[in-house]
Amino acid sequence: HRHGYCYQGVIWYCLSRSASVSLLSFSHNSRGVFLFVGVVEIRYLGGRSFQHPADKISLDSPAAVVPTIQQPIATKKIPSNRMLKNMKVLLAIVLFVAPYVAGHTETSDLEDNAYLKLEKLLFFKKRPNKNSLRVGSQDALYGYDGGSGTSNWDGVCASGNKQSPINFVPEETVAVYRRVLRFNGAQQIPHSTNITNSGHSIKIKLRTQKPITVTGGVFGNKVYEFQQLHFHWGKNTHEGSEHTVESRRFPLECHLVFYKENCTNPTSEPECIAVLGVHYESKWVGSNVLDPIVKATAAIEQVGEYVAKVNGYPLKQYLPKDLGTYFSYTGSLTTPPCTEGVTWIWFTETMKVSPHQDNALHRITDKSGHQVVANFRGTQPLNGRTVYLVNPW
Repeated sequence: HRHGYCYQGVIWYCLSRSASVSLLSFSHNSRGVFLFVGVVEIRYLGGRSFQHPADKISLDSPAAVVPTIQQPIATKKIPSNRMLKNMKVLLAIVLFVAPYVAGHTETSDLEDNAYLKLEKLLFFKKRPNKNSLRVGSQDALYGYDGGSGTSNWDGVCASGNKQSPINFVPEETVAVYRRVLRFNGAQQIPHSTNITNSGHSIKIKLRTQKPITVTGGVFGNKVYEFQQLHFHWGKNTHEGSEHTVESRRFPLECHLVFYKENCTNPTSEPECIAVLGVHYESKWVGSNVLDPIVKATAAIEQVGEYVAKVNGYPLKQYLPKDLGTYFSYTGSLTTPPCTEGVTWIWFTETMKVSPHQDNALHRITDKSGHQVVANFRGTQPLNGRTVYLVNPW
């Protein structure tokens, strides 16, 4: 449960000269109720003690964990089948009432498809992943604060003249019309979703049966294949996005990285990388697609740690509904090695992130063990580049 609440109930059956204790513990979140039921049989022997299969618990002892019973209650013995029926009725009541008790929890805006329920997104791995320490051809030795801050990045990051991110000014863009982007395989349910602490961001890889590709729009007939997505955030809800609109920042920005088909070394060949940018607005209720990531942050606090989840959300859920309206320009990767020649698409429609979801991202730490409070690069000069505002045909 992302709020940390846990409801526990104890149902005691003390019937005639025997007692059956049923312990019921359950927790819930916005997607439903999870139940764990353990039943312990305790037989009343008469006198002042109960017999447990492992030991005896004396009611005279201060460590007693069951209520004091002065004398056995003389009552008509209730058949065991009736006892079982009573327990089933009580459990049914709990199952019926619990969702209403859970009604105060934060919910998100996507539909409750069975395969997207959080209880089906099970962790089955958690270990350092050496390969996760690499982004393109650069490892995780760069940072955003102190001596490793963005102003100290060298190489193309410092010398390039077509760097990203940039500030979008709609009045200064060139309006063009293109067909809507066409995705192939974006609706596939991944057989696993890998969530990794790369040392400077949270990186998501979707393991699908078929490659996920995009074409059309500003890509024309070129086909790009999905590789990974990651996030950029700030220390509060007023900053975090790398790109800005008229100097306004948003709390969160997601980058979906694609490589052009048949490129042997995308980070060194021109026009081999495309990045789709999605920005998030701060809302009381965030997007469901962020929930598994928020849940995973507690397990990937250290660099290189990752978790793999069964199934997960398809890529389509990481994208806004409007895929036809976006800014586009030629720029670079926003992290070292800052490779230029990247085709950028930055959708104008926003998605939603709650303050709780945004704050949870700060749990991860960098190579020095410091929390990654902010990981966005400042905007870079255009240097004469043309920015297009693409509209759908």
